[in-house]
Amino acid sequence: MNHKELIIKLGYKPKENTSGIFHKNYSKHDNYSIEVNFTNQIFFYGDKIQAESKTTQNFSAPENWVVFECIDRLLEKGYKPNNIVLEKTWKTGHGTSGRLDILVNRDDNSAYLMIECKTWGTEFNKELKNLEKNGGQLFTYFQQDKNADVLMLYTSKFEKS
Repeated sequence: MNHKELIIKLGYKPKENTSGIFHKNYSKHDNYSIEVNFTNQIFFYGDKIQAESKTTQNFSAPENWVVFECIDRLLEKGYKPNNIVLEKTWKTGHGTSGRLDILVNRDDNSAYLMIECKTWGTEFNKELKNLEKNGGQLFTYFQQDKNADVLMLYTSKFEKS
């Protein structure tokens, strides 16, 4: 996949006086800005989107691009950046923890929408089967915070038009 084609399709533009950095301002959110830095291979989600870990904020895994595209879509739909948490982490027992890719909170900070992102195809299909069989990752996270109204297994696929 050509990642630069993807971000341009999403409305990102080269940032002035920089090299390899693209950004997008979200007019629904007082021109809140997100940056994609190709030089350092990182996503900068600004100062309002919270992150409990930084593992999805780099280019190291294809799934991180799905998280990025999902965040773009949430902001475009009108969800507030300060209500979005990346990699919400819960202890799941025996010294382990689980990380939900995206949590969208209500204004009172209670959970509203839990999103688990997967790459198109094999990874998504595998997790969908887990979801149907035993609830998969999403129901494990839902057990940690039952306030959520919506659980979503999310994928996207970029096709040239």
